[in-house]
Amino acid sequence: MEARAGQGVATAALALLLAEIRPLGLHHVYLTTDPDNAASQRVIQRNGGVFVEQFEATAYGKSELRWRIEMKSSSNG
Repeated sequence: MEARAGQGVATAALALLLAEIRPLGLHHVYLTTDPDNAASQRVIQRNGGVFVEQFEATAYGKSELRWRIEMKSSSNG
């Protein structure tokens, strides 16, 4: 949505989603983006995402970028 572009809405939304799934005990999550989608890449990076690889998404017939976010628990343990 262009009207909200640059206001951090997507970054905040991803942060909220990660907070919701953190109690599930996952060690990490993977996300993918289109190589040309710099905005989505910034959202992922701002939430701790690290680039993993570019790969061929055969189901879609195009390249995608894979990102990893570590799901460190906020509690001890």
